[in-house]
Amino acid sequence: MQIAMVLVLLGAVAVLLATERLREDLVAMLALSALVLLQVVSPKEALSGFSNPATVAVACMFLLSAGLQSSGFVQFMGDRLLKAGPHSSTALILLSAVVIGPVSAFINNTAAVAVFLPVALRASHGSGVSPSRILMPLSFFAMLGGMCTLIGTSTNILVSSLASDHGIRPFEMFEFTPMGLILFGAGLVYMMLAGRRLLPERVEPESLTEGYHLNRFLSEALVLPGSVLVGQTLPEAQLGARYDLEVLGLIRADGRRLLPGEDERLEEGDLLLVKAPAAALVQLHDRAGIAIKPGRHPADADLRSSDSVLIEAVVMPNSPLRGRTLKGVDFRHRYGATTLAIRRHGEDIREKIGKVRLRLGDEMLILAPRKYLDRLRQETDFVILEEHDVPVLKPATAITSGLIVAGVVTSAAFGWYTVAEAAVVGSVVMVLTGCLPIRKIYSEIDWRVIFLLAGLIPLGIALETSGAAASAVHGLLWLIGDLGPTVVLSAFFLVAFLLTGFMSNAATAALLAPLAITCGTSLGVDPRPFLMALAFAASAAFYTPIGYQTNLLVYGPGGYRFTDYVKVGGPLTILVWILATLLIPILFPF
Repeated sequence: MQIAMVLVLLGAVAVLLATERLREDLVAMLALSALVLLQVVSPKEALSGFSNPATVAVACMFLLSAGLQSSGFVQFMGDRLLKAGPHSSTALILLSAVVIGPVSAFINNTAAVAVFLPVALRASHGSGVSPSRILMPLSFFAMLGGMCTLIGTSTNILVSSLASDHGIRPFEMFEFTPMGLILFGAGLVYMMLAGRRLLPERVEPESLTEGYHLNRFLSEALVLPGSVLVGQTLPEAQLGARYDLEVLGLIRADGRRLLPGEDERLEEGDLLLVKAPAAALVQLHDRAGIAIKPGRHPADADLRSSDSVLIEAVVMPNSPLRGRTLKGVDFRHRYGATTLAIRRHGEDIREKIGKVRLRLGDEMLILAPRKYLDRLRQETDFVILEEHDVPVLKPATAITSGLIVAGVVTSAAFGWYTVAEAAVVGSVVMVLTGCLPIRKIYSEIDWRVIFLLAGLIPLGIALETSGAAASAVHGLLWLIGDLGPTVVLSAFFLVAFLLTGFMSNAATAALLAPLAITCGTSLGVDPRPFLMALAFAASAAFYTPIGYQTNLLVYGPGGYRFTDYVKVGGPLTILVWILATLLIPILFPF
């Protein structure tokens, strides 16, 4: 009975994570609550996910990555290399591999892509290359680079920690490196010979308003003599509540362009730049004394002025905006800017965007006062995609943060301390030396990942203690037959990378680690090859934009479609699967 309950719970968790009906951290906490209520795990086991070394290490790796980024060294070097490098798409793809691969091996690969995304866009614009030609390779090389070390991705840390929990020797810092380098090299060869030919070349629209198909929602409205709006401020006029209309700009009768503030009073003859659906415009003349100018739709030049800028931004992994609406976070007052449209998975959302719950990778078209631009660039809730100056390098901070990360890597590599211990000390030193301001430590951690791990690690324990893992593995062995451990490993790798294509890599690793260990023990061989296969498979979701955070980050800016990932990333995933099947048994004998 208990086995059936755990398997049903496992299936429900997998479906919820894959369909994204609920936030992943909420799904994990619901699974944890179910385990407690059903008394499948003890209270100590239920809370073990929060104190697990993997959870602690992953949290600290976010801080170490943030400290290294704050110096500007990574951005500075990437900008110099990509901006000053060759100007063909082939050369930029090769250069992006050289730049982001080594970085992703030692800092969180999602953070690496977030850092290099504006840099890569700047390089593409400067060379006249479509962003769709270089952003997907940038994501893929970051994923492959993260496979090369223990700390390159949270998946490797988690798999190593769970191995240790089961009395299996944990993986060393560079134990992933030989296999990781082979896969990285294979991925580079594939992208240079075949993958780059499959990449789309989407022509960028001439303007952002055209790109978001926003033109038909933008109009010019003249304040007529005798209008009830004359003498009122915009808050007093309540145009949004009464007419579903949003004022984006104001042109005075004397030609002055203004970004209307809360104290700006409307005057007769004012020309308002408004965003509204057609149905809302019909009633404006009679009810508000506003006349819509026919056949004229404002464009980028009308929205940009000496006071205002039009920019694009992408929602980040650890952003508090995720799962919340623009209205719910009071976006206009919080950031001093207005969101005009949202692009999600290639679809433009222009109506009632204030009620849309934001997701990772959502691309926002933002109108902001020019004076707030520098502040918006410093935000960690989203990354600004527009071109800006080369980041300022802080030499002292760069050296200090680099030495701290090197110390963490060295101490873990030589076995002086565990990864979790070294990461905790390194994070504290980052704060004490001023490399990472203490006020930023909580905002730099992706708490969704932490709670995801804390909730799913106990589910993995339940799979093992209840016998559900053994039942699932016996079913797999029954389907495959007695074909040997290599075939079982290949089948397990296939299941893992298919699953990770539609749920997070950390969730896949947490759920399948008990099955990997049971595969080894059931066959009477060392489980470590199966754990190694899980680590690589969980980071091999090249064929879908939703299975890995780096793919989501470049989805909108690259103008990609879902099928682009299948076409370009599908063959790469199969290549990784074949190489892993052939080489893991050699590098990690059964």
